[in-house]
Amino acid sequence: MEGPPPERLRASDADRERVLAVLREAVEDGRLDLEEFQERSDRVHAARRLGDLVGITADLLPPDAQPLRLDVTPVSALFGNDRRTGRWVVPARQLVLSLFGTAEVDLRDALLTRDRVEMTASTVFGRIVIRVPEGLEVRVRGWSFLGRRTASVRPSPLRDAPVLEVDGFSLFGSLRVSAPRGRRWLGRGRRRPRELE
Repeated sequence: MEGPPPERLRASDADRERVLAVLREAVEDGRLDLEEFQERSDRVHAARRLGDLVGITADLLPPDAQPLRLDVTPVSALFGNDRRTGRWVVPARQLVLSLFGTAEVDLRDALLTRDRVEMTASTVFGRIVIRVPEGLEVRVRGWSFLGRRTASVRPSPLRDAPVLEVDGFSLFGSLRVSAPRGRRWLGRGRRRPRELE
């Protein structure tokens, strides 16, 4: 069962704050005057749905740098690079393609609308990098021919953790799914401060 389209989902305080941060920066840079800032800020505070927030910063940042993205188009790196990062709405099914390029998908700040997300990730002479938050259960399937498909993600300790299922193929390419390591990396490789003589 499909739910409401992304623009109809309820906006959170964090979503509104992301948009307000862009507006504040635009005032500091002189791209907005105080009157424009007030008008747009009022629209942000009145926003109830994600769709109400989307157009407010459209003339201040390029599309890939917007504080909130609702597009559900495929991530496709064809002879180049493509990235989907920041706060974006992840559909139930997401397509990621890489042909002689690098496709990056970052789910750490993304809004998952389902408990199970199916991602088809296929690469030919390219690279796909998927970053996931801690607590997300990841299952990687598919095949590789002279390529690699790896996942360096710890199993989720949560009983009803959301699931990311990654399927597809790697032909002379690589797919890597990773999660932040957290505390295991803190303090590693640091030198003790030398005492002054």
